[in-house]
Amino acid sequence: MAHFSELFKLDDRATLAKKPRDKMDALLSNPNTSEAVQALDPIEFYDLYHAVGPADAMVLVEYASPEQVQTCLDLDIWRGDQMSDEQLAPWVEQILAVPDDKFEEFWKNLDPEIMALYLHRNIHLYMAEDKNDEVDIPEGESKNIAQTPDFTYWVAYPEDADKAELLRQLIDRLYAVLGIEKAWSTLEGMHFELETDLEETAYHFRTERIREFGFMPRDEAAAIFANVNVEKEAENIRKAVSADLYVQPYPATSKLDASLAKVDDSPAVDSYFARILSQVSNLEPIKIQLLSIAQQIATFDGYQPHEDQGFDDSMLLAVSYANIGLEYSSQHEDEVAKRILIHTPLKKLVTLGYSLTLELQRRAKILISRGTLSIIEDQPMSLLTTPQRDAIEGLLIDRPRPGASALTPFISMNDIKNAAAVIADVATRELFFGEALHKKRDDIGLLAFKNDLIQGVENISFDNVAITWLTRKALKYSDPWDVFMTDELPQRDAVIQAIQPENILALFKSSMPASTTAALTRFAHQLIALVDETWPVSEKYPDPQLVNAIVIATRD
Repeated sequence: MAHFSELFKLDDRATLAKKPRDKMDALLSNPNTSEAVQALDPIEFYDLYHAVGPADAMVLVEYASPEQVQTCLDLDIWRGDQMSDEQLAPWVEQILAVPDDKFEEFWKNLDPEIMALYLHRNIHLYMAEDKNDEVDIPEGESKNIAQTPDFTYWVAYPEDADKAELLRQLIDRLYAVLGIEKAWSTLEGMHFELETDLEETAYHFRTERIREFGFMPRDEAAAIFANVNVEKEAENIRKAVSADLYVQPYPATSKLDASLAKVDDSPAVDSYFARILSQVSNLEPIKIQLLSIAQQIATFDGYQPHEDQGFDDSMLLAVSYANIGLEYSSQHEDEVAKRILIHTPLKKLVTLGYSLTLELQRRAKILISRGTLSIIEDQPMSLLTTPQRDAIEGLLIDRPRPGASALTPFISMNDIKNAAAVIADVATRELFFGEALHKKRDDIGLLAFKNDLIQGVENISFDNVAITWLTRKALKYSDPWDVFMTDELPQRDAVIQAIQPENILALFKSSMPASTTAALTRFAHQLIALVDETWPVSEKYPDPQLVNAIVIATRD
């Protein structure tokens, strides 16, 4: 099977990693460095800046265009709809480091609300009504106060020495480069603006600019994780395969290409989606959509555009959910799957795949809400086996995973079916105790405490209680729910025989759906596997430290 890097004709990660430094060296050695740097697409400049690292890429800022720097600010300094002073400060340092003519060019062409907001938040200006009057500075104001170079204002800088020094350098540079009149008008305008108005205006213009590069606000990005009716959506996807699909061009970057190539290192490389991709002649529209969706997921998850690991994770989610959606809607009919990929927006498949995981989560939450999975107050799933508990806990995560310990998301319909089987198995155990034995979790707790089970109540599970009860019932003990009597423990063959599927099914008087019968049969086989695993065939009676089944534990 072709890897994603081969299908989409991508360089491998190692090759891509070398390119930024080589590209910067080539730019700086160009006889017309300024022209060469400014020829870069703003996103390309942004990726290069971060790939090389701000310390080494500082020299690029000197040759950059205001549009390139503005794009860097737009992508770096916002957290949601709020501007971060902490993230802006390094860029203020970069701008202060350039020559005077470049500083003036930046200042005149960058979004004025950004610097105005930065100054408004961090300095307070005071001025006497008359130059001969003493300035009235409120008590409690910062003691870090200095006059502007024109002696018009007294500026109260932050108490933090580093932040104060940066702001002082900025104001001094404004006066030195722009002149007294322009610097004064800048401070005067900032002084009388409302902080909320500045931030709202800056965010509005920033949002419109980043749309040109395929980015969107986080609240819009949330649409990728809509919860749809999986049956109806799958049917619509399967039918809507006649219209041509228009895919808007997307500014692919080396970072996003690298995240797509990184899928080769995951289980998704062997997915049904990958197999069908190898049969599609034109993959460019699919690549564009994958890059856009990964960007959207990364935005929603709060990753910054230069964080490689965040985009790797987002791309894997995009591919995984697309694979699940494709498997489910096509029903593994290859020709149908190909038509879907060619004619249906990939976002629909991603949303469908994600919705299938939410359906699992919904069922898991129902199990937990019934409160029957534990006899220990602070352990809501103590009656489950470790794999069952891990699977259910994974489903309860905000974005469900195959297990709490899983390193990858749900990738295939097999993953979905396995998780659904875990839910069915747990529900079957509830059914066994509730419908067949008419026992509640309090009864199981009473059993555990009453018999002073040697392995402690933490090791009591639906499985070992079921083995105990079925064995004692098969051996015709008068009260199967009383575990420890004076009777001799049964031999291994007797236990295996007692937990055969027919003995479990015989406890249910009414007819059951085929799916429930199958789940109960699987339950019986799981009990047999437990005894096989913990009770060696060679031993008539087991070592109590090696087993979990109550029936084969001994007393002190």
